[in-house]
This record gives sequence, structure tokens and C-alpha cells, in this order.
Amino acid sequence: MHEHEYGAMYELESSYWWYVARRALAVELLADEVKGRTGTRILDVGCGTGANLGAFDRVAQTIGIDASMEALHFCQSRGIKTSVQSTVEELPFAQRTFDVVTALDVLEHTDDDLKALGEIHRVCRTGGLFVATVPAYGFLWSEHDEALKHRRRYTAHELRNKLTLTGFEVVRTSYFISTLFVPILALRIWQGLRKSSTHPKTSIVMLPGWINAALVALLSLERRLFQRMNLPFGVSIVALARPSASASAT
Repeated sequence: MHEHEYGAMYELESSYWWYVARRALAVELLADEVKGRTGTRILDVGCGTGANLGAFDRVAQTIGIDASMEALHFCQSRGIKTSVQSTVEELPFAQRTFDVVTALDVLEHTDDDLKALGEIHRVCRTGGLFVATVPAYGFLWSEHDEALKHRRRYTAHELRNKLTLTGFEVVRTSYFISTLFVPILALRIWQGLRKSSTHPKTSIVMLPGWINAALVALLSLERRLFQRMNLPFGVSIVALARPSASASAT
């Protein structure tokens, strides 16, 4: 991600519909996994400016890592002291340190996502939980991806294969943000046709409060559907996986 994007992320991460919906889903998944157990340790890989890290820490003790010092400075501005600088490809933790690892829209930024998954597998305890979200479908590639320095977009099948290849047992994959798939696809096509800027810009723009609130409410309803079934398409992909005992032993 370009460094100047972290300022915008810091300003919007607590309220913008995309961030709010993704964080709410992740918190539900983590709370279901922890279920009141004490001593659970969570690692938030690519913690960004820290809004997710703060929310996860209310579920269980959470440590965040990010490669950007700019992002970590924003974490400090939120009063978060449990974040350290590191790349996901070389995590500064011992094997099997964490019960849960999250990587929300992180893998698409890595030069080598298989190496990143291997490191996440190494630090997640056997039987622990890995929660990942990634952007879906290469045909949705746009100036937004370029501005955020994405390397790739995924299909659910591709993500499952990469998780399996790096020693995970896939529990579930589902698309997410399905209800907004068609308007977002139309927006990306329109942006591609009229692109004229020298420097790529994200699609994140301030919305009127009532529209933002309506989108948050819509995706809250979609989360209820997500709890009952895997969604067949969407702008994002959610994956739940566990390090397998056989892979941990090798």
C-alpha cells in the first residue's frame, strides 16, 4: 500500500461500510472460536492502522504486525501498544505461538503468498484457526488494486488450493459482499473506461452518512446469510482453515 493511503485508512477504518462489515464478520468468527476460553492468543497479520486490532483484543489478547512504520504510528495514535514491525513472510515469533491468526486483505499484497501462508502456518498452533479475507476475481482488477499495491486477486478454488499446499485443512471458504457485487462490478468497468489519472487512486470515497449506514445495515443482513450458507459469488473471499497435525509433524 502507498504510505499516503494509511492516513485515509486511519480516518475511515472505524466508520466506512467496507471496513465495518469486514471487521464485524471477523469479530463474529473469532468470538465463535474463542467461546469464552481464557489464555487465547490472536495474531493480526497486516494490522494496518489498528481498528481491527483493537476490536480483536476485546475478544482475546491480540498482537498485530505490519511492515509499515507509518501504519504502526497510527496504531500508537489509537493507544495500541501491542503492534510490531514485521513482514508476513518472516514473522518474529516461535512456532505454534498463536491460537488464532488473522490476515484480512493481506495476502494479495505479498510477493510470495505461499511463503506468507507457510509462515502463518508455522506460528499457528496445531488445530488453531486461520481467518483470511482476500479480494475476489481477476476481472475486478482496477485502479483501486494498483493504488493499494495488490499483486493479485483470487478465486475461492485458488485460495483453497494454496491453503492446502501450505499444510492447512480448509474448514470453509465463502464469497462475501455478494449483495453489492453487481454495482461494484459496474463501478470498476466504468472506472476502467474513464481512467485518465497518472497516479492510481482507490475507490474509497466519503459517502453521505445515510448511504454509508444503509450499506452497513445491508451487509449486516448478509452476515446472517453467511452464517447459514457459503455464498457463491462476491467481491471478497473469506477462508477458515486449521494447521493440520500431519503437516505440523513434518
